[in-house]
Amino acid sequence: MKKKTLLFLPVLALTFFGGTLKANIKIGVVDFKKVVEKSKQGQQEKNAFEALKNQMMETLEKTDKELETLAEKLEDQDYMDGLSPAAEEELKLKFQQLSQEFARYQNQYYQMLNQANYRMLQSLHAVVAGAAEKVRKSKNLDAIFNQDSVFAFNELLNFTTDVIKQMDEGFDSEHQDNSLPEAEINS
Repeated sequence: MKKKTLLFLPVLALTFFGGTLKANIKIGVVDFKKVVEKSKQGQQEKNAFEALKNQMMETLEKTDKELETLAEKLEDQDYMDGLSPAAEEELKLKFQQLSQEFARYQNQYYQMLNQANYRMLQSLHAVVAGAAEKVRKSKNLDAIFNQDSVFAFNELLNFTTDVIKQMDEGFDSEHQDNSLPEAEINS
């Protein structure tokens, strides 16, 4: 009997007060993907990610070219006939080791990219959450949701540009604080 009463009370409260709460709740929506694409912080994070990606690709391409060169030598029957059995065995061993090294680089590459992407999104999520909180307070909203969590909404509830602006202001002020004017450095 006690359990039924405990379950009934919230339902009763929602029935009486649900209409009142529903009319007074002010919400906003933010497009996280757009914030990442358009904000200065998002651009910086994406550029750092791309730089890491390019660096890893260069290493993989270099190893891949070495593998191709060795494979061509191993497939060239005239070249192989000119080698001593020991040199031929050494070439095959080098190819095998380089193949294993390439596979190891490839595995590390994907792990590093996944970790870097996760860290980037985690970092951006924290910055977006902080900016969204400031926008929520300044616009006197009760909540701001990620657009991916909402099926449909009125475009008037979209505060993405406000969040981007807030993030850019924070980014500019943070980078302005970190850089000293030339006159201060030279004195």
